[in-house]
Amino acid sequence: MGTSSNANRAHLVLCSQAKALGTVRPMANNLKRLRTERELSQTELADRMNTTRNQIAKLESGARRLSDVWISRAAVALRVDPGALVADSMLVDVVGYVGAGSMITYYGEDEGSLETVDRPPGASDETVAVRVKGDSMPGVAEDRWILYYDKRVRSVPDEWVNQLCVVWLPNERVYVKKVYRGRDPGTFDLISTGHYEPMRDEEVEWSAKVQWIKPA
Repeated sequence: MGTSSNANRAHLVLCSQAKALGTVRPMANNLKRLRTERELSQTELADRMNTTRNQIAKLESGARRLSDVWISRAAVALRVDPGALVADSMLVDVVGYVGAGSMITYYGEDEGSLETVDRPPGASDETVAVRVKGDSMPGVAEDRWILYYDKRVRSVPDEWVNQLCVVWLPNERVYVKKVYRGRDPGTFDLISTGHYEPMRDEEVEWSAKVQWIKPA
């Protein structure tokens, strides 16, 4: 609870300063974003937190302060760390790089994330980034550009076919490719934008749609 306590103390200081200036602003928090990312209504979250929908609306708008008690309840209801409710999440981790053949190399656990980059609009708690290395993705992204992707799902959803995706194959290789349907049921053709040969009739275990591309 240290993170939430510190955040609330900081909020009280800011409120005191704002009152002195005659401009008190609502307390910003991440409750609404975390709720909508989990596709919960205000009523559903209220039930989980043993409160009313009106109370949730006030907490989300900042009209009522998200105290330690409410942070604790919301963290349990949303299954998140308490700090996620008040943290200023303006950055996301770069978890690896895209190299030859549009293959992703992830940083090892001992390395962790070697850098962070600006959080794109509409990003979720599961948004991460990879950095393009060299001319591995001509026509799509240049050297040191950033690709952002979000939560991965099993196989490839119909709406992601013909789109640029991160794909995980059974042999533990991970690529950034345009995904098309393969000849055999349940398989996919993975196409690079460069001079690399297409990967035909591949089984895809997991996929995540590339949501944003940011120039260096």
